[in-house]
Amino acid sequence: MYYSGRAETRMVTPVDAELRKEPSAWTSAYTHPSQVRRRRATITKKLDLLGISRANRGSAVLDLCCGNGETLETLYALGFRSLQGLDIEVPGALQADTRFRTLLGDAAAIPLATSSVDWVLLIDSLHHLGPLSHIDAVLSECHRVLKAGGRLGIVDFPSSPQVRLAFWFFRQRVGLWTPYLKSFGAMVEEEWCFLSGYLADWPAVDRRLRNGLFETESIKRGLIHFFWTLRKATGAKDLRVPR
Repeated sequence: MYYSGRAETRMVTPVDAELRKEPSAWTSAYTHPSQVRRRRATITKKLDLLGISRANRGSAVLDLCCGNGETLETLYALGFRSLQGLDIEVPGALQADTRFRTLLGDAAAIPLATSSVDWVLLIDSLHHLGPLSHIDAVLSECHRVLKAGGRLGIVDFPSSPQVRLAFWFFRQRVGLWTPYLKSFGAMVEEEWCFLSGYLADWPAVDRRLRNGLFETESIKRGLIHFFWTLRKATGAKDLRVPR
């Protein structure tokens, strides 16, 4: 499964892939130049907090929900070369980028061999993956494709008072005077249909991460985000969640 120097986009067709595609208004806000600049400016620190920036540069890395590829680009700049990204939709420019292999599909049906990667990353995307049954399937697939001792790195936010306050502020659309604030406010509004469900499900998601398939290696917390690194135990069995 290792990337051999040629761009490749592989198609899979999970049952609800079409339903999981983002609306055009969300895509427009997500790809706004201010949002792209923000993601590029913050991703190095996020990777460092997860610990992957200190990993062996020969590690095979899968970036789930890879978006426009900012995480893949940063990993490449750090010296990683066995890089793959998966998303429901992959921009043409990223598909054509010969530094990476890209996969089209649902994170709950990863088209990779069992025990084939060293790291799986979910950067600012867990809250897109509800309902809870789908999150269960995604975590099961992450566990399956990871080698024994491999790591799952998650950056997202909990349902904390400050997070709920921040989302309330952005949904009011008052005082959003910069291009970044305006585009982020538009993203929050477009995402609210599943953000609200994620916030309600957060206690159950938290339990799954703490007491589920993986061992916790480290948890770090910021004002809004958490940085959670989980490890697949040596000798762990791989079980698919029925779909």
